[in-house]
Amino acid sequence: MRWCNRKTRSRFPSDMPRRMEMLGRFEFDVHGSGIDSIAIHPTCIAPFWGYVEEDPVGFMCDLRGFVADDEGGFATYGASCLVRELVRGELLTTPDALAILDAAIEVKRVRRLPSAMLKGYERTRWLEVNGPGTWPDGPAQPPV
Repeated sequence: MRWCNRKTRSRFPSDMPRRMEMLGRFEFDVHGSGIDSIAIHPTCIAPFWGYVEEDPVGFMCDLRGFVADDEGGFATYGASCLVRELVRGELLTTPDALAILDAAIEVKRVRRLPSAMLKGYERTRWLEVNGPGTWPDGPAQPPV
């Protein structure tokens, strides 16, 4: 599986890091994030629908490249949630979509969250890749 290495100018708005981090923090802890749920759809999801309709594969490729250097993990988690909101069907199994999902799962794993904190599709992916009994349950690390 190859990783798309697009070198064109970013299709994303200049505040994309803030939007993805906002979505990631919200989805990570809906009640404790302090983020108003009313702002999520118009700020973090709806603006990207046109990109996905126009070129879903290119969108995911660019999004994967965008979060590649995310150190905190929340932008990565937000990107995964965005893909899940906007992309459907077989496109969710492209190398870029799966790489974004795997990186989002890693955000939860490194924080040692219990496997019960995985969304259904995250757990399914973890089991596909790693098998049963491999999630490192232990004392959770708080988000930073």
